[in-house]
Amino acid sequence: MGFFGLKQENRKEIHEQIFQLIYHGGGGFNHSDVYNMPTYLRSFYYNELVKSKKAENDQIKKANQKSKLTNPRFKR
Repeated sequence: MGFFGLKQENRKEIHEQIFQLIYHGGGGFNHSDVYNMPTYLRSFYYNELVKSKKAENDQIKKANQKSKLTNPRFKR
């Protein structure tokens, strides 16, 4: 007889996703919403969060590089 539950090796990854969605999700999710969310939806939202954070970081890096090039005080 099969059991549908979290495998020991998946628990850390799942709880990291839950934490990231709650912490960085802008208040859109609470723990029970994310924990009880179907896996395909949680993965979708998590992947979207990762993509948006990477894009945000890329924009910050570009702005910092531009600032260094246009402001001689920051040149080394």
